[in-house]
Amino acid sequence: MSIFVALAEVFSPIRCAGCDLPGAVLCPACAGELPLIDARCSCRRCGADCGRRECGECRDRDFAFTRAVCAGRLEPPLSRLITVHKDAGERRYAAALGELLLSACEPWRGWPDAVSAIPPSREALARRGFDHTRVLANTVATGLGIPVVSLLGVARRQDQRALTREQRFANMQGSFHLQPGAQPRGRILLVDDVFTTGATLDGAARVLLAAGADEVRVAAVARA
Repeated sequence: MSIFVALAEVFSPIRCAGCDLPGAVLCPACAGELPLIDARCSCRRCGADCGRRECGECRDRDFAFTRAVCAGRLEPPLSRLITVHKDAGERRYAAALGELLLSACEPWRGWPDAVSAIPPSREALARRGFDHTRVLANTVATGLGIPVVSLLGVARRQDQRALTREQRFANMQGSFHLQPGAQPRGRILLVDDVFTTGATLDGAARVLLAAGADEVRVAAVARA
């Protein structure tokens, strides 16, 4: 246990993201209520929980990435776990989120050559004080036994949260660039915390493919 975690436990004991009871990131009851997505019944293209029906979420969308997987739906208590980690700076929740993402990626073990994360904007990084997606990528990479690589940088763009589906895709055009010296090679697993329309992951995947990646798949903790 790190000194940071030990001190945090003394002065601010961990609380369940679902019901706020002290003692764990998720109490047993809330852990049992996680809205997990069965990969066997999800859309292979966008990760939506569509059952065994044809997916209506991505029918008319041409993504640059070839496949997508999401651990769960963006509903409580998973949605609150993500929000408290990302926006309230509760870093002790990162391990639980990373393990959920790793579990979703497990069927792809042996496929990716490297894991990379969607980077936050400078404004978001300054506001939060840490890179919330990088810690998820680290857990996935360690679990799959492959390297994690920093490939992308972010240009200035409008906040996505208030935009429509089409506006999100337009907003992401040109929003990513390669980090200096980055050389995407082979098969890249690109990870993020939330998949909403797929615009962010699509924009990032296009940059990686244009720079030489052979194939890009994407994974997110939650599907909106």
